[in-house]
Amino acid sequence: MKLTDPEATSLHAAGWRRWIEIPLVFAGGVLVFSLMGLSVSDALLRSFFNKPIFGANDYAQILLSFVVSISFPLCVLAGRLIAIDTIVLMLPRALQVILDWMVTILGTCILGYLAWRAFLNALDAATFGESTMLLQLPYGPSYYAVAAGCAFAAVVLILERLTR
Repeated sequence: MKLTDPEATSLHAAGWRRWIEIPLVFAGGVLVFSLMGLSVSDALLRSFFNKPIFGANDYAQILLSFVVSISFPLCVLAGRLIAIDTIVLMLPRALQVILDWMVTILGTCILGYLAWRAFLNALDAATFGESTMLLQLPYGPSYYAVAAGCAFAAVVLILERLTR
């Protein structure tokens, strides 16, 4: 296969996606199953033995924030961003490309803004010692995770547009 073959370039372009997608899916799966195990265990222990897991809701809050942060770039990679392109598909191809770039830039700006705000919230949470109610788990790492997820999703969105 020559490098100029369309098959070779599409495989090469898809290669970077696998390096991103596989670890994110694995980490997300581990976190979701941990969250599920925590919730089921807490419910069973509460129902049958009247001994709930101490701080299960606090752990669930923190785990859920990490799951959400992983889902941002995965949604971009899966092409699951909200798009209503019924009218756009009727437009000439050149105009579709321009609109696609505009939407990509706007989406990148929005994700960048969310990352910036989450990062500032993380700094505030660390400064003021914000934490969960029962176990006093700090909220800072959750905000940092959301900031990293949004920033990474913005980068992936641009990479998707460039390699498409």
